[in-house]
Amino acid sequence: MLQFRRRLTCFTGIGNPEPKYAGTRHNVGLIFLDLLKNRFDPQQLHPYRTSSIAPAKYCQPSLQLVMIRSDGNYMNLSGKTVVPMWNRLPHRSHVAHVVIHDELSLPLGKVQLRKPGTSLRGHNGLKSIQNCWRNDGFYRLSVGIGRPPQRDSNVVSDYVLSKFNDQELEILQTKSLQAAWERIGHLANK
Repeated sequence: MLQFRRRLTCFTGIGNPEPKYAGTRHNVGLIFLDLLKNRFDPQQLHPYRTSSIAPAKYCQPSLQLVMIRSDGNYMNLSGKTVVPMWNRLPHRSHVAHVVIHDELSLPLGKVQLRKPGTSLRGHNGLKSIQNCWRNDGFYRLSVGIGRPPQRDSNVVSDYVLSKFNDQELEILQTKSLQAAWERIGHLANK
């Protein structure tokens, strides 16, 4: 069991409104947050409301962990939903924020935990959070979704809004989740 003892850690999964976009590649941040949540003892999770827009799951204080599902707004407007919730967290200046998002430049099954201040790689959801929060002091847990062979913006848009098939979901639940868990373990020990 991971314990974030040194400071409160807030995992925020971003995506488009559900149920319309549930299961799409662009919503892998929300899918992944739910997968991570399932790694914790359900007895230690209870609802924690930081706003009327999006519910969070809060682990017991001994774990120092908050999980926020940001599905109340479109991806490109994530900051308008996420930042007000972050601002309501206790001891907000000492919180380690980790935003979970889709990453076209990584193949399915790969995950990167990138430090605050690193490139947003053109991700509009991350840009929105940075603009609304007025800094980029948050970690990025980039979950690979792969990229279609064509670079045409319409093809890419259709691709990120398409649903994962069963094989791809299996890769997320095994390979991607294990890789993320290892990287999160390094963060917990900082």
